[in-house]
Amino acid sequence: MTKTSFGMKIAALVFSLLASLPLSRSVLAAGEKLTVGWSAIAGSQAPLWITKEAGLFEKNGLDVTMIYIDGGSKAAQALMSGDVPIVQIGGSAPIVARLRGADVVLIAGLTNVLAYSLVVSPEIKKPEDLKGKKLSVSRFGSNSDYATRKILLKWGLRPDIDVAVLQIPGGQPVRLAAVQSKQVHGMVAQPPVTNLARKFGLNILAEPEDFGSAYPTTPIASRVSFINEKRETVRKFMRALIEGVHVYKTQKEFSKKVIAKYVKVTDAEVLEDSYEFFSRLVPAKPYPTLEGIKEALAELAEKDPKARAARPEDFADLSFVKELEESGFIDALYKGKK
Repeated sequence: MTKTSFGMKIAALVFSLLASLPLSRSVLAAGEKLTVGWSAIAGSQAPLWITKEAGLFEKNGLDVTMIYIDGGSKAAQALMSGDVPIVQIGGSAPIVARLRGADVVLIAGLTNVLAYSLVVSPEIKKPEDLKGKKLSVSRFGSNSDYATRKILLKWGLRPDIDVAVLQIPGGQPVRLAAVQSKQVHGMVAQPPVTNLARKFGLNILAEPEDFGSAYPTTPIASRVSFINEKRETVRKFMRALIEGVHVYKTQKEFSKKVIAKYVKVTDAEVLEDSYEFFSRLVPAKPYPTLEGIKEALAELAEKDPKARAARPEDFADLSFVKELEESGFIDALYKGKK
């Protein structure tokens, strides 16, 4: 045997051994770089966090950097600027952006109902008690802003006239602190913040069922131009995300540890409530909600004539979830197959 053939056999053996070993996260992280934004310190954001912490982006060939952008409207701005090509965003913000000519489109829907509670100071016992009071939202145009105005109007209270609506950026924990310190009298919130609010003796004036109807509460959005240029990248992202949803729905203890890390809460009861509340709402096949988009357009149509003629289908790209569903990939996850 020549030295050359012997060397080739050794090289082939080494390569075979390396290929049989599980790849470490550092090795996997050599994938395509992608920046992804998330926009609320709340349990509704958990699937994206879990996808990251479980190493599923790396598994699918992506080196993802996740950044926090406070509020849906600000996340929409970051998306339109090109700084962040994919964001986990809030409600009407991406729809408003598209109505104004931006090439923003929803590619997934992780929470498709208004999953909020209205947390208020102890002295507020009924909706009428809100008159002359102050409620806080993350930013105007965000999910929290929409939900706040929706529930006030349902109760016959005029936002900004009967009840002041104030922006307090920084996440739900910051707004909860503002309610506790009497800077404001209430806020819409989600677990685990709602659970903390109960522990602090605050009242819950409205529960999710009081808000009603479908709504794109936690969609994933991108830009049409980015999808056209980087379709395979978006496909990898969506594949990883759907695997992350599977982990979220089937691995409770791991998921709770991830939620604790991102919301900085260690109370076991609070984490359990947060997991149970949201994990049942996240669909295994996370299509963007056309009914929810229709609802958002109806609300926007009161002030924007363009929304009256708009079609929900023009605001969503269902193709990525559809492709993964039709290939059998999603069903296979829940049957325990690779």
